[in-house]
Amino acid sequence: MSYLNREERREIILQAAMRVALEEGFTAMTVRRIASVASVAAGQVHHHFSSVNELKSQAFIRVIRALLDADVVGDSASWRERLHSMLGSQDGGFEPYIQLWREAQLLAMKDPEIKGAYVLTMEMWHVEVVKIIRQGVEAGEFTLADNIENIAWRLIALVCGLDGIQVLGMLQLDGDAFDRHLDRVIGLELFQ
Repeated sequence: MSYLNREERREIILQAAMRVALEEGFTAMTVRRIASVASVAAGQVHHHFSSVNELKSQAFIRVIRALLDADVVGDSASWRERLHSMLGSQDGGFEPYIQLWREAQLLAMKDPEIKGAYVLTMEMWHVEVVKIIRQGVEAGEFTLADNIENIAWRLIALVCGLDGIQVLGMLQLDGDAFDRHLDRVIGLELFQ
């Protein structure tokens, strides 16, 4: 391997941590596993990150940023379709991201660094939902009966609740039912 400067090596380690997170989850994110995937010595991981939890948190934030930046519906989609996609895409390719998000939620109760990362990613999601709603209003597709930020939080809360019910495996809430409930509430919130 050629010489890498500090930032390049740090980025390689972070990318390896992201791969481990998506493929195997938080529990697999050990220093030894990440170092192996990054093809570096375990000491390099410790050198570039103050703790494994710092590395996990930063990798999680980057993974969720990639999820939020994914363009599932394309430029020709309506603002309603874009909003629905941002809130609850049924694209199976996103399942590793969703699993990681669920795992982070559980870990956030025990680990302050993971909690901070989880809170930050919720705020990032909120910003993206607000952006879509604002653009939908500006395009004349959405009408508001409340503050955009409040609507965005209610929609996110609905999705989190529906996801929690879906994880339980309740037959009444399959992917189609999830989409119907989400679409119904989008209609109630933004089509007055």
